Amino acid sequence: MDTLFDKYGGTETMRGLVREFYKHARASPKVGHYFSKLNMEKLIDHQVQFLSFVLGKPALIYKGRELADAHHPLNISNEDFNEIGRLLVKTLTSAGVTKEDVSLIMGVILEVRDEIVNQPKQTQHPLSSAPVVNQTLQPLSSAPKTNPNPEKAPPTSSTKTDIIQKQKQFFKPVFGGLPKIQMIVRDLYSQVNSEADLRHYFLNVTPEKIISDQEHFASYVLRKPDHTYLGGFLQSSDLSIQVGAVIFNEVIDVLRKILINAGLPEHDTPRLITHIMEIVEETRTQCNDNQIAVLKSVDVSAEALSKVYQKGKLDTKIKAPDLVYASSSLKGGPYPFPFFTQIDVENQVLTLIAKAEVRESVTSEEMDYLLNEAKQHAPILNFYADADDTTPLYAASYSLPFEFGVPNRMLVRIAQQFSKMFYQTFSYDTEEILLKVAM
Repeated sequence: MDTLFDKYGGTETMRGLVREFYKHARASPKVGHYFSKLNMEKLIDHQVQFLSFVLGKPALIYKGRELADAHHPLNISNEDFNEIGRLLVKTLTSAGVTKEDVSLIMGVILEVRDEIVNQPKQTQHPLSSAPVVNQTLQPLSSAPKTNPNPEKAPPTSSTKTDIIQKQKQFFKPVFGGLPKIQMIVRDLYSQVNSEADLRHYFLNVTPEKIISDQEHFASYVLRKPDHTYLGGFLQSSDLSIQVGAVIFNEVIDVLRKILINAGLPEHDTPRLITHIMEIVEETRTQCNDNQIAVLKSVDVSAEALSKVYQKGKLDTKIKAPDLVYASSSLKGGPYPFPFFTQIDVENQVLTLIAKAEVRESVTSEEMDYLLNEAKQHAPILNFYADADDTTPLYAASYSLPFEFGVPNRMLVRIAQQFSKMFYQTFSYDTEEILLKVAM
């Protein structure tokens, strides 16, 4: 399968595009001064490598810190960045690059905005409809505002901005973040479909559906400790559409080669393969399932979530119009610890929350130690100390956006993983401060 790099003529075309871009940039009254004292031939070589990588050619692996070191001393403003972006769009469009491909390329460029701009960001890039989110996150050690009554809704700690930012951190090893992942997934679809023995894997599935699900449901795959990704890859689609092990492993091999060719370090591939394939497997199930596989955002309610959980073999109680409590009576089962699901309709965010009671005599040092150890085990979760009247609580939360709906199977799976991950952190309770009583 040809990449965008091949589609538009390879290195020679890239070099011509870069020269044309710098001709416009140097002539610009807004940004021309940045290039007046630079070795242009060296800069052109560097940018040819960069643009080639963005377009899919195995090239130099760029790291954020190197970009920041090169650009932050120049004090490039948001306005300057936008002007350079406008000139790049103009150059690409004039060279015959399609509107869709320009959007993909600019999406990758926008992912490294922070490494280039050294001033506060605008909320919207004028050249793209994609939002530029606020990069400031609540520290993991900071607790959300507490609600003393566990019968009422536990606090929501994340917004969609926070969630998007965590996704960016997840995709950090792939230069270009989610837009680069979208290119990789498109290549996976094309290469698998080009093989007669494999093409039935994507039966009834379109590349557009795969790409949109990778974006919309990225948060529904829980980031786990790195060592857990070394045990191989399993199919998670519905049993009725699972393929033979040989076919599935060949699809995995195709994805692994694409990731390596995209410049991803080999030690990072198991995690990215797991993340991408879990969503691909969900897409395949949705496209081949006669039942409703995704709960529409307008239909998200405590009653609807309760039914989803019950199908996943959970016992549920509706505690409030925006709050569901789920537990399992099966000891040692897939849900070792009960949890709440809070619905934030305004922000279209679900938050999974688990709480355990702590001895009243616990010291702040003991609690801090347990929270820090838990964060080392499960950095994707938000651990914090809470309180119910006079009872100290050990708590964790994880938020999921539902702007594009809730994939039922993925919600049940991530709830299972959340419950298990929270329960596993009890092993770090060396001071035995936890009573392990669920709230």
